[in-house]
Amino acid sequence: MKILYIHQYFTTNEGGGGTRSYDVSRYLVSNGHSVTMICGMNQRAGLHVRGIRLWKVTWIDGIKVIVLRVPYSNYMSVAARLFSFFNFSLLSILAGIKERKIDLVFASSTPLTVAIPGVVLSKFRRKPYIFEVRDLWPEDLVAAGRMKSGSIGHRIHEFLENRSYARASKVILVSKGFHDRLLERNYPDSFLETIELGADGELFENVRINKGFWKEKGLDSKTIAVYTGAHGNANGLYQILDAAEYLKNRDDIAIVMIGDGGEKPDLLKELQQRNLKNVHMFDPVIKKDLPGILAGCHIGLMILKQITRPRWVTPNKLFDYMFAGLPTLVNFEGTTAEIVEKEKIGITCKPGSAEDLAQGIQFFTDNPEKRLETGMNARRLAYQKYDRKILANKMEKTLLSVVNHNDLR
Repeated sequence: MKILYIHQYFTTNEGGGGTRSYDVSRYLVSNGHSVTMICGMNQRAGLHVRGIRLWKVTWIDGIKVIVLRVPYSNYMSVAARLFSFFNFSLLSILAGIKERKIDLVFASSTPLTVAIPGVVLSKFRRKPYIFEVRDLWPEDLVAAGRMKSGSIGHRIHEFLENRSYARASKVILVSKGFHDRLLERNYPDSFLETIELGADGELFENVRINKGFWKEKGLDSKTIAVYTGAHGNANGLYQILDAAEYLKNRDDIAIVMIGDGGEKPDLLKELQQRNLKNVHMFDPVIKKDLPGILAGCHIGLMILKQITRPRWVTPNKLFDYMFAGLPTLVNFEGTTAEIVEKEKIGITCKPGSAEDLAQGIQFFTDNPEKRLETGMNARRLAYQKYDRKILANKMEKTLLSVVNHNDLR
């Protein structure tokens, strides 16, 4: 089976961010399949295009990677992001047309515009197309107040979303919450497949604490509550600063934020203005170094901006925390909170309550035995259900099923 895989944000263990498409592709290649990945530039992962070429071809762990000359950053303006999305769509079509003898087109969102090359290349090659959904746009944008319902932008997104689903032979959801929502919208269950994001369990096996990292930061003797990932508007990270206000007198507790994003400069200014000595903001780390850093932490923080309804997303960091053996604190309602409660792998805090979040951090700090028990339960569950090998095997079966039926729409 030859798969044309389109994912604008593809990265490897040498970069930061989610590596699901990389891990799944490696698994498929190891099982004898051929994967061509079309992606945008990612400097930290070494994925860049020099000169005036529109793209370059490189090979990574048996994956043919076509890197398009399309930059993207959370620091970009809205207009610059839109240009990046549509530029990526156009170049993906041009690069994809050159690929021969493909059996399947697989497009992973976000952004939603990745469906454009998915549909076009599927029609051009007369091969089935699968659409993977990582965010329910435009619903999520409206709920977060980033888009007005009924606006021109909303109608364009809605049209694109509907066409993305209608042309797909199968829609893969990375969260049960997304699956349930599409069922509510009358999509047939047989058309949907939930395959969670998970994490690469091999990265966390026999991992040792990166003692040098924490000693250099002066935090090796403290109980560390950590947040990793994007520092954007949707993440609502001012809530962490608010929680830290309640913990000023706890010299044994440190709150650490690792990552980058458009709001990080403002967060740093706010941190200085509040003079919060218990909060520490660090640069992003590459994926392969993350397990050793998380091994020196004690509590994982799942923080998102509060919106008008429960959130259906289950972010990558949840699974990283689980594999690292950390109990998780969740400050928003929805699918992630349901998993944490049902599986007893952490605590759900009152949504938007900085005081309750602070109390959760204090609870796990003051009850190390409970913290260890909860963290080990999370680690066991991670290897049982959310190891990328398990999920990639499920993905392979889904892709083969679509290819064998050759269900064109």
